[in-house]
Amino acid sequence: MLVPIFAACSEDEPQGVKRLDGDALTANGEYVKWEGRYEAKGEGITLYHTATGFTVDFVGTALYVEFESTVAGGSESHYPYYNVAVDGEVIPTAAPERTFRLTGGKQRIAIVEGLAEGKHTVKCLKMSEPYDATTSVLSMETDGAFEKRDKEYDNGNFRFMVVCASGGSGYGSLAYTETDGACSRTSANSSSLHAFNYLTARMFGADVQFVAHSGWGVAYSPNKAISKVLDYSGITTSNDVSGAQTTAKWEHSAWVPDVILFNIGGNDTTKDGFDQTTYQREVVAMVQKLHTLYPNAYMVWTHTNSNAGKYAVSAMTDAGIMKEDYMQVVVIPKVGADGTEGAADHNSLLTHITTADIIADALAEKWGFTRIRENVKFEDYKEKLQIFG
Repeated sequence: MLVPIFAACSEDEPQGVKRLDGDALTANGEYVKWEGRYEAKGEGITLYHTATGFTVDFVGTALYVEFESTVAGGSESHYPYYNVAVDGEVIPTAAPERTFRLTGGKQRIAIVEGLAEGKHTVKCLKMSEPYDATTSVLSMETDGAFEKRDKEYDNGNFRFMVVCASGGSGYGSLAYTETDGACSRTSANSSSLHAFNYLTARMFGADVQFVAHSGWGVAYSPNKAISKVLDYSGITTSNDVSGAQTTAKWEHSAWVPDVILFNIGGNDTTKDGFDQTTYQREVVAMVQKLHTLYPNAYMVWTHTNSNAGKYAVSAMTDAGIMKEDYMQVVVIPKVGADGTEGAADHNSLLTHITTADIIADALAEKWGFTRIRENVKFEDYKEKLQIFG
């Protein structure tokens, strides 16, 4: 529903919209740019994957959003976190007031307030993973008026799609230790926005769409196979393929990536019943499927020189993928390579920053990509980290 506000001085002055809910949240992107995959469901817009969210423009001083969140097991360790950028800021933002947490149920959050009167742009992205919580946006409201989006500009922005598991979705990235296994993972110390895939896209000013989940593989285990959910809008808190397949089918033509980053496969080789031939066949099928959908997309397969990575590259070579020149392989640092770790034996932010630079350099060298901004600096985020050991 659109709720107009009327100018007091003259009937000739333009009307504005101060509240968005129901159909007006989508309205073909008239007022809201939805980030990543989403589903129009029930009262609002449902966001499953990490790095999903929205961007809006308004004239006023404040933005309020009503969310509904279903938290895995109702546990505080899974409360989902969001990061916000205002006007010229770029996510991830380090200021404490730019991060908020949702608990279960419905909540009205003051995303920003007390801004100088005028036009503002607010971007809000989910830091947490699908199994932490499913979140819906039920309404948005401002004390001024929303402005319509420039659809041509939105649709023309550079786009990175990310297919990954925990290594690329920020599992434990906001923890910091020099001692192996010093802390456990929670949603509070994890963020895809502070992990190498997002940080790489950020340097090129790209929009991002994740199809990702910690603990998942390409084909193993079968109930956590990322290749089986590429056609769906999200992964749910049930953390399995059957749950993901209850979400809406994703319209691939609605969001066409320029680059696809892969960091997937490490979980396959550790699962009971792993079969190398099956794994390699599914890697090739997944890559070829995405290449058919997005024939102009550049692809990057990242791995830590692991067996999973070597098996994948060998299979893609045998299938003729590597010689077609739309795929390149980038070897990235292993956990602990720089003497630091995040939570639960995963990369710290410091390693993620290094890794993002390696991938960005590879894109520049092979395909001539040009960064529009530098990478984040570890020192700017150090106070945000959970320090252990």
